[in-house]
Amino acid sequence: MGHLPEREVCHMRRHIDFDKIGITDDVMFCTVLSNSEDCREFLQRILGIEIEEIVVVGTQVSMKSNFHAKGVRLDVYAKDKKENAYDIEMQTTKMRELPLRSRYYHSEMDSYQIAEGEKYGNLKHSIVIFVCNFDLFAKNRSVYTFESICREDTEIHLQDKRKTIFININGSREGVPKELAHLLDYLKTKTPTDGFTERLEQRVLEIRRDTEWRDDYMTLEMKMDEKYEQGREQGLKEGITKGIEQGIEQGIELGIGQGLRVQIQKKLNKGKSISQIADECEESEEEIWKIIRENGWNV
Repeated sequence: MGHLPEREVCHMRRHIDFDKIGITDDVMFCTVLSNSEDCREFLQRILGIEIEEIVVVGTQVSMKSNFHAKGVRLDVYAKDKKENAYDIEMQTTKMRELPLRSRYYHSEMDSYQIAEGEKYGNLKHSIVIFVCNFDLFAKNRSVYTFESICREDTEIHLQDKRKTIFININGSREGVPKELAHLLDYLKTKTPTDGFTERLEQRVLEIRRDTEWRDDYMTLEMKMDEKYEQGREQGLKEGITKGIEQGIEQGIELGIGQGLRVQIQKKLNKGKSISQIADECEESEEEIWKIIRENGWNV
């Protein structure tokens, strides 16, 4: 990433408390798991299997020009020795469309694995993992694993080699293996309780002190703010173009509503105060509090 002008860097440093950025921050999460060995151990605990070798193909940063499409994306893409593919994403903003997002990720992974004209039999396993600080399915489970099975006969599996896993770090630990419980507890409390989580926390502390990483972080933060503004402006423009009240409301809702919620959640996770968030989002503190209450976020 390019670096910000010094004046903008100084301004953003006043608003970002890097000491409060932990493992559940999506940028930090991607940076930590860019280490192949840490990524391998992370996957082994989630999946409960031995993985001989993992190669992190890359951490992906994707920002669409508006929030109508897939929006901001930060995830880790990795492969094992057998060419099975894994996509891991930290999610701190509750979005109902996450299951559909997983469908897109699987399709994208398939396109990476097989070239046009090749046989479908060459497809390897693809596993999408969302690590969430909320319970998408409201059943108080720590792990929700989905595979394709026959509804009429659940003993019949489709064998399409796709698996989607939703991790709820706040869920019940009943039936959860000890090593996975250590990992989930760390993600929830930021307090390490075994060797692996101590290693992850040490990585977090090292990354926080990296001045180049801080500059890249601030550059990304600025770009995300710019995309939010573009989404808001486009939403307003589309609503006005339709020339009807419903169109205007939809434009505002799409351009402002979703984008504003995402921005507020991310800024809260970075330890920013309500007054700072209100100032940066150009909204009143009352409006920020209203959105926080509507989404049930703890502050």
